[in-house]
Amino acid sequence: MTATGTARAAVRATVRSVEAAAPVDALLARDDVYRIGPAHAAALRIELMRASVSAHRAGNPHYDAYCRRRGFEEHRLASEGDLADVPLLPSAVFKRDAALVSTAVTGPVLATISSGTQGTVSTVPRCDVTLMRFFASVAAGNRELLGHERLDRRVLHVGPTTADAPDLWIAYVMAGVGVIMPSRSYLNGSAVDLPRLVADLRRGATGSGVTLIGPPPLLVDLADHLDAHGALRLGAACQVVSIGGWKRRQGESIDRPTFRERMVAALGLHGPGQVRDTYNMVELNSVLFECAHHALHVPPWVHVSARDPRTLRLLPDGHVGLLAFLDPTPISYPGFVLSDDFGTLTRAVPCACGLTGDVVAVRRRLSRVESRGCALKLDTLTAGQTGRPAPEESR
Repeated sequence: MTATGTARAAVRATVRSVEAAAPVDALLARDDVYRIGPAHAAALRIELMRASVSAHRAGNPHYDAYCRRRGFEEHRLASEGDLADVPLLPSAVFKRDAALVSTAVTGPVLATISSGTQGTVSTVPRCDVTLMRFFASVAAGNRELLGHERLDRRVLHVGPTTADAPDLWIAYVMAGVGVIMPSRSYLNGSAVDLPRLVADLRRGATGSGVTLIGPPPLLVDLADHLDAHGALRLGAACQVVSIGGWKRRQGESIDRPTFRERMVAALGLHGPGQVRDTYNMVELNSVLFECAHHALHVPPWVHVSARDPRTLRLLPDGHVGLLAFLDPTPISYPGFVLSDDFGTLTRAVPCACGLTGDVVAVRRRLSRVESRGCALKLDTLTAGQTGRPAPEESR
């Protein structure tokens, strides 16, 4: 067996061996997980969420108290619509000293942190099983959305490493990717080594191809460099995958079509289908990948909904609201999160890429003013954790 085959077999064997009796692990180990169909996926999500909520209630007394205050009982989850009743943890909870670790977890727990978009960071506890399931979600999206069947494709990473930021979530993620795929980082402190990156991109065009990964502003910096020193002609040999957002360079942001045009022109790609986006936040233990038609596909094991930012009520398909995620993969913390991102959800979309499933479109981040306006509502959501009485309007 080749080294690539051995690595892939090892990843699959680990996924299957970790809590092998859990349906979520069997699902993550499937080669066709994104192709199981909407009806099958919906039925599985109900089973997975029921088991996940039950496990967190048993292992996390704070989340259990929260559920009891809201009168929620997981055994009543009988249909996809019932999942809207699962009590959500606002992402703000992860920015303060809340007791989030499920007490049933054994072994080491890694405190993974966000980059602090609005000045504060989220801290999310991840155990080995939770981390392995995250990387299983990465492997599934890499295979079925990005189209990489082989693990020998080189990854060129424009972003922080664990040497610079050992606890930063994106740095840890890329370090994990480097374990299973040949990877190299080009960020030295705060500066990108653009000449070395360009040289390696040129070499990648003559090999098995490369995947260029990084946050949009740093990828635009590369495009600016190539505008000044000569565009590349990589054709089909390169795929660009953006991760994260514009963060502290929000004032320089450009829209996605313009970003794709910049990357196609600077790298000499065949078309915009080679430029993909992803969605993840430190509180979410799965990654959403964009297909060649620029649809952001929801993993079949994850349930997404859009909520009214004032009432937190469920919104119909296609309406812009705060995105809420139910993710059954983490066991070291409850993966039921109300995000700070506005977006839309459309269910059971027959995409031109060949997949049929739920699709998300992320619009923008909750602003500071809106965050303050939502503060009372978010506090009432978590009142069961702190012991504060919840106002009637939140019930």
